[in-house]
Amino acid sequence: MNRFPPSDRMTSIRMPPISAIMRRIAYLRSEGAKIYSMAQAVPWYSPPVPSLEKLADKLSDPSLHRYSPDPGYPSARFAVTEDFRKRRSIDLDSAGELHLTCGASQAFLSALLTATSAGDTVAVLEPYYFDHVFAIRFSNLDLCSIQMIEEDDDWKIPLDELDRVLPEVSALVLVNPGNPTGKVISDSNMKKIVEMTENSGTFLILDETYERFVFTGDKWHPWQKERPRHVMTIGSFSKSLGMPGWRIGYLFGSADLLKQALKVQDSVVICPPSPSQFLLETALLEVNWISKMSEGVKRRLELCRTALSGNSSFSWGKAGGAFFTLASYKSSMTSQEAAMYILDEYGIGTIPGSAFGPAGEGHLRISFGCLSDEELEPAMDILSGVTFPE
Repeated sequence: MNRFPPSDRMTSIRMPPISAIMRRIAYLRSEGAKIYSMAQAVPWYSPPVPSLEKLADKLSDPSLHRYSPDPGYPSARFAVTEDFRKRRSIDLDSAGELHLTCGASQAFLSALLTATSAGDTVAVLEPYYFDHVFAIRFSNLDLCSIQMIEEDDDWKIPLDELDRVLPEVSALVLVNPGNPTGKVISDSNMKKIVEMTENSGTFLILDETYERFVFTGDKWHPWQKERPRHVMTIGSFSKSLGMPGWRIGYLFGSADLLKQALKVQDSVVICPPSPSQFLLETALLEVNWISKMSEGVKRRLELCRTALSGNSSFSWGKAGGAFFTLASYKSSMTSQEAAMYILDEYGIGTIPGSAFGPAGEGHLRISFGCLSDEELEPAMDILSGVTFPE
């Protein structure tokens, strides 16, 4: 008998099958196999070279190796709010309405613990992003998973069902564009959801990690004209600026809420990394480079659509943005089996849809945003020819 067992809170959480896929990819590559990983969402590009060169010049500055203020350096926060003001018409007070964080995952935990008390219920749309569900469960919160409607190769939000359950939940989490689906919520639906959550007294946590990769024209945000107190927004620069290893993201919302959220940040990480903030400031100035990377993601989306639409083994899942599609496949295999099959037989890495909840079973998340220019067309050629055994 184990006298010191880990908590039920943690043992009740199962790691997603992404870890098994990534281990298999590493093993096959070590054996010399050519693998095209369309699994983990890692951009094919690194931060812009001019920004890296400026960072290299600053490495001898002692301040770069010290703690920053808990919410981030004022200059870095101002750079982010200026970008939001110019590009998105979102006017934030950089001193009180925005924190820089250690990525969107830490920002989510700060927002979640600020919006809820132990025992509350948090709603997500399924297929969901599994790390959000982990955080909800280990925060002693109950989960309400609302399945989206799969129709005409698209994922549709059941607004009537959402309206029914909102009075029973403390917070609703929306990922837009979606991970794993690539679903972009229309401006009209976003306005309805903001109104519904306000009327029901429900916090709305918006995860906009992929907001620079929206290709439908739907870019409305509730803070563009007003400041609805119940809306907190999180995001990341991992994909948009090629900085996943630098762990830098943001949280913005009402100053009184962020004052409470800062307690989470101080306890968990103290502050965002100082070198990352300097790199962020300079990278945000590389406007043409950022636009070029976004166009590169769009090109990859279109090539993936072409590859899957021409393959009778798959049904293309409409993606209006982000790095992904969640495509259904024609086979009796579980999604875990299907992902391992096409990895071993075709050298294409994907993520089983079951990682994103029961609604994801029978699907594979295919990330087109991580293929280099050299890998792109060969990988799509292989993907277009994938078949499953009868």
